[in-house]
Amino acid sequence: MTASSSTAFQIHWSLVPLEDAGALASPGCRVLAIWPAPVNHDACFTEAGFTLFGDNNEAWDQAAEEILRRVIENLSRFGAAKQIGKPLRDNPPWYLRLFRTGHELPLQQQALWPMHWDSLPAFHARFGESGAALRTGNGHFLLWVSLPEAGLGASEFVRDIAGPWPVVETKLRWAALLPG
Repeated sequence: MTASSSTAFQIHWSLVPLEDAGALASPGCRVLAIWPAPVNHDACFTEAGFTLFGDNNEAWDQAAEEILRRVIENLSRFGAAKQIGKPLRDNPPWYLRLFRTGHELPLQQQALWPMHWDSLPAFHARFGESGAALRTGNGHFLLWVSLPEAGLGASEFVRDIAGPWPVVETKLRWAALLPG
């Protein structure tokens, strides 16, 4: 079943089995996949078994960015964010490049842009020393969250970040969506 674009914004999530999570899982941690729906029509989500598709608009984008903000805020409780890999920078216009280099983008944009453009490198940040982490990329609005096994449960974490939106636990075939 494919939903129409009138379907209300929802937060979908799943605990990713350890055998699927592979390198995404830090020792002593579990991996959650969190994504807003409906999702724009996407072959990878279809292959994974997801069926709630629609044409997203500016209100959807704003709500999805709010979810990302809430995830970063909640992960920050584990400690300061440390980005792994080279950060994205804005590029000044060609005529200013002699006078200044690009500035490093804020953390939320670092995480957001690889979900919009699969040509950008994946985002990965650790929060503190407990293994808490966030990964994004591959052109999908899909948040890969690593949480320490000790502490807040997966469903509690998702409810904390969901705010006013309904939460739906959804099992998928992860091979089609895992970051590569």
